[in-house]
Amino acid sequence: MFLLLAPMTAILGGLIVPLFSNGRTRRLFVLGTTLVTSAVLIGICHAQTNENITLFSLTPVFSIGFRLDAVNRLFLLLIAFLWPLSILYSFEYMENDPRQSSFFTFYILAYGITQLLAMSHSLFALYLFYECLTLITLPLVTHYENEDSLRAGMVYLKYTVGGAALGLIGLIVYGQLNASGVFMPHGQQLSNSSPAALPLVFVQLSFLLAFIGFGAKAAVFPLSAWLPRVSVAPTPVTALLHAVAVVNAGVFSCIRLIYDCFDLKMFYGTWVQTVLLLLSSFTIVFGAVMAVRERHLKRRLAWSTVYNLSYMLFSASLMTQDGLRGSLTHFIFHSLMKMILFFCAGTFLLRAKAEYLPELRGLFHRMPVTVIIYTLAGVSLTGIPPFVGFLSKLNIVTAALDLGSWPAWVGAGAVILSSVLACVYLLEPAVQMFFLPSTDNRSSEMNKAKGVSSEKKSPLVSVSSSAAEQHRSLDPSWRILVPLLILTALIIVLGFWPSPVYAALTQAVSLY
Repeated sequence: MFLLLAPMTAILGGLIVPLFSNGRTRRLFVLGTTLVTSAVLIGICHAQTNENITLFSLTPVFSIGFRLDAVNRLFLLLIAFLWPLSILYSFEYMENDPRQSSFFTFYILAYGITQLLAMSHSLFALYLFYECLTLITLPLVTHYENEDSLRAGMVYLKYTVGGAALGLIGLIVYGQLNASGVFMPHGQQLSNSSPAALPLVFVQLSFLLAFIGFGAKAAVFPLSAWLPRVSVAPTPVTALLHAVAVVNAGVFSCIRLIYDCFDLKMFYGTWVQTVLLLLSSFTIVFGAVMAVRERHLKRRLAWSTVYNLSYMLFSASLMTQDGLRGSLTHFIFHSLMKMILFFCAGTFLLRAKAEYLPELRGLFHRMPVTVIIYTLAGVSLTGIPPFVGFLSKLNIVTAALDLGSWPAWVGAGAVILSSVLACVYLLEPAVQMFFLPSTDNRSSEMNKAKGVSSEKKSPLVSVSSSAAEQHRSLDPSWRILVPLLILTALIIVLGFWPSPVYAALTQAVSLY
């Protein structure tokens, strides 16, 4: 049971959080629980344990069990690193919120559920915790309990639960094909008689529907609209949704579906692969165009997440070792970059009441550190060397060109086009913050908006507009700056020295 020590620590800690009425004591407990969980999780990952736990088994396919392999170890190490930073950031962001107990309860529970999803040893277990993650994060999306938040929560629920229903189709077909029920590279445990028992076109169609279903959390078109809608949630939640847990769970599920459930010979070079490549390519261009059009910073970053997730899905759909390497590379690096960008966007809102682009003008003079950090992360995500964004995009484009098929070339073109558009939507705010004169925060953009942002209505934002404070520094305290500085240093260092990440990726893709 050593394997379950970390997720059970997080889940138990989350259940205990409501018992603390004192804010300081609660924060210390939350931080301690998160750090202990991450330390244990890192220890488990480095122990290279071969432990395989089965908690429940109705049939070989319908079983709940857990194990470690080179692929889920990457996911687990990523969340073990990012979750404590997100917790530290949330301490200042949620400081004046009256519902901190509820917030931190579900925030820690989500940590445990994400670990269980990553450790799942079968498609059934993954499906189960995929649904659990939706239910655990729903109260975080609806945290403010106003009309906008509740509406966003319903959209989130419909898209992700509806998508999971499609994933259930793949689970049923998988049960007919797989003799052991557990994940194996290229579905090595497919029974000898099963592939002939079902028509190939039926298996292919079921696989495609399951990919779209599990891809709902990865915001694949046409299931993309929910992601920008949940931007009404507190920024620590949107960072969790967009950079750490939920969307990564969607990509991770699709990778498992492609590489560990079925024999790739059933799909490689067929109409199924063509559909997957073109669908993800379309999502890339669609998301980038929508990001350019959006004037609200957090929603702009949400559309950015939509198409960056499709980078990973596109690369995974190449169904080659190089494609999987490119997908996992962006899986890791995008999480680092996007968490920085969302943390910065939340800090602009928290400290300067700025959430629409015109409200960002001249902000460099009052928040120089935060603006510089945002700019560095934005430059990295556009794919400009020597940052990590360039490395992951290079891996994806190279893998696509090596495959040589026309859908792969279309996808490579989509990646390049979206990178050009990224220069527009990511660097436009930076230009405004550095070079344009500041304006009244009551901008015309706000007057044109359909209602006031739910975050604006929260008690978090309380910045005086008096003339005496117009030149006061608005850069945040160490609780926000420390996570930002650590992540920024990491995307720079890994841009010059990515070999530790590449070594882990090589070990992961060698299984396939």
